[in-house]
Amino acid sequence: MRVIFLGTPECSCPYLPAIEQAGGEIVAVVTQPDRPAGRGRRLCPPPVKLAAQARCLRLFQPATCRNPALIAELGALEPDIVLVVAFGQMLCPEFLSLPRVAALNVHYSLLPKLRGAAPVQHALLEGLTETGVTLQHLAVELDAGDIVGQRRLTIGADDDAATLTARLTALGVELVRELLPQVMAGTAPRIPQDHEKATWAPRLTKADSAIDWSHSALSISNRVRALNPWPGAYCRVGTDPLGIVRVRVVADFHSVAIPGTIVDVGKQTGPIVATGDGAVELVAVRPRGRRVMSGAEYMRGARLRAGDLLLPG
Repeated sequence: MRVIFLGTPECSCPYLPAIEQAGGEIVAVVTQPDRPAGRGRRLCPPPVKLAAQARCLRLFQPATCRNPALIAELGALEPDIVLVVAFGQMLCPEFLSLPRVAALNVHYSLLPKLRGAAPVQHALLEGLTETGVTLQHLAVELDAGDIVGQRRLTIGADDDAATLTARLTALGVELVRELLPQVMAGTAPRIPQDHEKATWAPRLTKADSAIDWSHSALSISNRVRALNPWPGAYCRVGTDPLGIVRVRVVADFHSVAIPGTIVDVGKQTGPIVATGDGAVELVAVRPRGRRVMSGAEYMRGARLRAGDLLLPG
């Protein structure tokens, strides 16, 4: 079973050994080009590049996968399977036709729900209690291909985008190990999606980071969870941004305070902030240019008091 793998972020890396454990030979890895990152804007390799180099795998980093020369070179490798996990580029029909058996994708939702680039974040934004992983056939239309298999997962009350992605990755690796040999043998299921039930999970941007205190406490909590670690949620203290890393919904809280008002300051807890419906405790925050700290630690040095107003982001 000759496999071309396409992936970019850290969550894609565990699929390399999973392919080999399923009996596959990885004949090429395709990932995104190195990108500038950090304050120095130095070129940084994507995690999959480092993982592929550690395994001495043949590596490609095209700016676009529509390049006819790239498609021809990959086609000459005679792949049976193309497997995509969080690659970050749309693939053209010519690329999808490369494998002899199937072009597959691992998607972190229970398709047809949450098609798109950010299914993990949108599952949290929407306050879902369940999500999962889907192994599907790639199609020209985004995330619309037939389903090979799915695994379900309960979303924990403390899950954020980082922890939920890690848990879904573990499930996805199991799914690939189990179903890749069946796909190769022609015995795997192939279930068409119900397109009328499709929902969407578009890519998030930094514009999604701003906290609006007029929203409900639960909605704000879901947003903070969904945006951690990237792009992060924040509000403003005067003119300074304050990153909100973790909050707790305060049960049975009722107040007529303006949303964003600090209504209580405890010595051992973070500040309690009024919202449009209820209140949240700021459990962990990140002041500009500083490390993540508890809300209580932040308050000891911030010179804020009950009645002060945190501004929207």
